[in-house]
Amino acid sequence: MAPGDRQAFGTIAEALGVAQDGQTIAVAPGVYPENLVVERSVAIVAEQGPGTVRCAGPAGVTVVAPARLHGLVLTGATDGAPLLRVLGGTTEVSECEFLAGRIDLEGEAAARITGCRISSAPMVGLHLTGSSRGVLESSVITAIDGTGVVISDSAQLAMADSQIRSTRGSGLRVRGRGRAQAEECEISRTGRSGVLVEDAGSVIMRGCRIERAGTEGLRILGSSPITESSVPDAEATGVVLNDCVIEKAVGDGILAGSGEIRLSDCRVEGTGRSGLVAAGDSALTLENCVLDRLAGTGVVARDKAQLQFVDGAVRRSGGNGFFLSGASGARLSEVRVEKATFSAVCAGDSATIDVVDLSVLETPEHGLHLKGKANGRVRAGLVRGAGLCGVQTEGDAELDLSGTEVDRCAVGIALAARAKATVEKAVVGESERSAVQIGPGATATLREVRVRRAGTAGIVLEKDARGTVDDCRIEGAGGSGLVVWTGARPVVTGLTVRDTTKNGIFVGDGAAGTYENCDISASGFPALHVGKKATPKVSGCRIHDTEADLSQDEDAAPDFAEITISNVEASTIPAAAVRKRVGARAEKAVRASAGPSESELGVDITPGEEPEESLDELREKLTGLIGLEQVKADVSAMVKLMQMVRRRQEAGLAAPPLNRHLVFAGNPGTGKTTVARLYGGLLARLGVLEKGHLVEADRGALVGSYVGHTAPKTEAVFRKALGGVLFLDEAYSLSPPGQSNDFGQEAIVTLMKLMEDHRDEIVVIVAGYSNEMASFLNSNPGLGSRFSRTLQFVDYSSEELVEIVELQARHHQYEITPATRAALVTYFDAHPRNTGFGNGRVSRQLFQLMTERQAARLADLDLAVASAEELQRIEPADLPPHSI
Repeated sequence: MAPGDRQAFGTIAEALGVAQDGQTIAVAPGVYPENLVVERSVAIVAEQGPGTVRCAGPAGVTVVAPARLHGLVLTGATDGAPLLRVLGGTTEVSECEFLAGRIDLEGEAAARITGCRISSAPMVGLHLTGSSRGVLESSVITAIDGTGVVISDSAQLAMADSQIRSTRGSGLRVRGRGRAQAEECEISRTGRSGVLVEDAGSVIMRGCRIERAGTEGLRILGSSPITESSVPDAEATGVVLNDCVIEKAVGDGILAGSGEIRLSDCRVEGTGRSGLVAAGDSALTLENCVLDRLAGTGVVARDKAQLQFVDGAVRRSGGNGFFLSGASGARLSEVRVEKATFSAVCAGDSATIDVVDLSVLETPEHGLHLKGKANGRVRAGLVRGAGLCGVQTEGDAELDLSGTEVDRCAVGIALAARAKATVEKAVVGESERSAVQIGPGATATLREVRVRRAGTAGIVLEKDARGTVDDCRIEGAGGSGLVVWTGARPVVTGLTVRDTTKNGIFVGDGAAGTYENCDISASGFPALHVGKKATPKVSGCRIHDTEADLSQDEDAAPDFAEITISNVEASTIPAAAVRKRVGARAEKAVRASAGPSESELGVDITPGEEPEESLDELREKLTGLIGLEQVKADVSAMVKLMQMVRRRQEAGLAAPPLNRHLVFAGNPGTGKTTVARLYGGLLARLGVLEKGHLVEADRGALVGSYVGHTAPKTEAVFRKALGGVLFLDEAYSLSPPGQSNDFGQEAIVTLMKLMEDHRDEIVVIVAGYSNEMASFLNSNPGLGSRFSRTLQFVDYSSEELVEIVELQARHHQYEITPATRAALVTYFDAHPRNTGFGNGRVSRQLFQLMTERQAARLADLDLAVASAEELQRIEPADLPPHSI
């Protein structure tokens, strides 16, 4: 038949029998129950469009030469025969439908399948064998009673914009040396693995989605090594996924038992088991990948598998974030683990893990946990919010950790392993309990470790532990800074410990070690404690700004040398061991809120010293205080009563019953501390008190942090105030509402007993806001009877606040002009007088702002020619525009 000729035939087979190469067979609508063999390069097309021609031969269609099929529906194959069998040449198949049968590509055949649908086939939908080549574009393979696509031998298939779904077996299976390349494809609802790779197969996927696999999303039992090609993706081998999503697999997201796998910019989400499992001798590389919402562990490595994970995250895993066992290894760089159900990273057996810039956020167990004979190397990173330990080692695990921050964990770093552990340049902050623990019998090296605000001890060496603590710093520990238990013998050099609730260094019973060039300050208990039969060697250390330098038990045998002591009230370190001793620690007031200074109120008394003024001079200073008229009258009346009592005693008459303890109620800044200090001085001049000095304290000075700590603290403060006045600011904080078990109640009971035992040796003044003080007095049945009266310190009027500003101005050689004074009255009238109004403090702060604003106003003047009057004068313009 010549090209362009049209002839009619009864069957397709008849037309094939006479058709010449290059001709087209246009098939009229209908059902053609015939087997077809295409041996020439012809085209068979449905004349009236796709779906109008049904080829229903039991042996299907066999193509042995280049051909084109378009718009046909193939069905009717029996006994597992393929609907389309391509044995040679290159076949173009477009807009065809294959019902209840598969397509086979065999030998060296090639086929391009475009816009087709393969459904309801037994065993497999599309099968490539030999060295065949296939292209699948914009097609759907669905409802397969077996595997969607199988690629065997050295066959290759390129898929684009296609779907494989609803298969009873795997979606895509590549075995032998087969190769699949898929772009923007979807594999979903498979009965088994979404993608299965075996032997030396290769799968290259980009922008694909594997969803709802019945077992694993991607399973690799073997693969070709990953190779790159100068022709993009043409001959690349291995298992490589880029920008793909594996979601809602019933089993693991990825399971690799062998082979080499690389994933980049991929997501694994919502798996029924682990996100990724690397087993056998597999080698996986992940770059910029995220594993999220996983029912099991995020990443598992076992056997001899090797894993490299760069710039990614594991979130919300139902097990560990990472779990390594066997002889596996992992290298993690810039990886984030969030909200793991178990430990964020756990390695056991003889696994090795190398970490750079790891971030762990929120885990109820450990941030990093090494056990067995695991080996871990960690460089930089953050572990925050671990419910157990930020970092823990045990067994024979080894750890080399550097440059890492461990924050807000129950325990910062716990090193219980018998093997080597080194922690260097780490920061451990705000641990709930101890910051660093070296477990019983363990050995560890700590170098340049910074501990901040540990809940209990800063660094602890447990029984028989060995360790080196070099150039470390502990600050703000809720217990002791460094704790060394029985049998422990650390080498401690250059340690700085400051602001601890208990001892700076605690050396327990039978402990030892050397402590060189350490600096200890501001400890709540003695800077050093040495237990029974402990034999520490302490040399070249500095102890300063603390109450006591040493406490030791009987049979303690410390060896001191070249110790420098400064600002220590009670020093018991042997004089022969002291290299230098400087001063005594200045008494420091402990106040939660400060009132106006004495200079603001026209008084000049040095805190902590007994006033030297006479009785009349002190009365004059009391009278000269700005405002406080009722308070001054009440104090004067009490002083007169004390004078009368004194005279009756001198006359041999009985004294009336007295209760000298007072309540000062009012807002901050109303002069309560100043009046208390003057009151003590007046009673001392009358001979009622021995010294009349003032000791200020608040809740923190009285209340301890553990059972048995509060009573001794309260008693120590009380005894310091004997002979004078104990001024307890914000006293109501000792009885917080709704906290019946608070240690503050113990402080109240202790204070009441001491007040009774020493009723003639001290005056106790409790101070705070008016309403809260009333509740405080009612918090204990016997508390109210201990205090004779309440003095109300009312807020200053605007005129009185202006007077305080004027006092400040005179003291600092400034002039308040009449116009400025009038503006000040207006300013204070407009200032809100709510709860907690600062009173005298407001005046002081305002004066400071006015001087700053005056300086800014005059900044552009030539100060060399400015008059003294200009430099002194405060103008109305120097007031700030808004209230402070």
